Amino acid sequence: MEFDIPTFSLQIIARRDIEAGQQLFYCYRGLKRPVKERRRQLLETYGFVCQCQACVNATPESDKLRGEAHGKIEKSFDGLKEMFANPLFNIRSLDRLLELEDEMVKEGLDFGEHFALLLLTILRGYEKLDNMPKQREYYTKYKKYHK
Repeated sequence: MEFDIPTFSLQIIARRDIEAGQQLFYCYRGLKRPVKERRRQLLETYGFVCQCQACVNATPESDKLRGEAHGKIEKSFDGLKEMFANPLFNIRSLDRLLELEDEMVKEGLDFGEHFALLLLTILRGYEKLDNMPKQREYYTKYKKYHK
């Protein structure tokens, strides 16, 4: 999303295909913040109570995930070399990354560069395991989210 000063317009460019009739969402407040803080700020600033899936279904666990997800992704990506050097590396080694992906999708955090980095990390794991079908699957997912 960019504000174009010469035309005084907000330009939004999709990172993936959008189906006709598909609902689009915009996050007014930081994604890492807990639901109570997001809702308070929205009410004070815009005068409404958010009813998006992430706010309606928020739990202490989902608030914790929002605060920790980006750090977990960066740590996993930074630790790839060590993970792959482990002689015990196998399909189970990807479990925590796949669980994080599922949690992020469930929480509505499946967008942006950090999510793309998570998908790339999983893709690299499947490359290490020489699992071509999963490599293709994650390459396709990665392309949807990467700039």
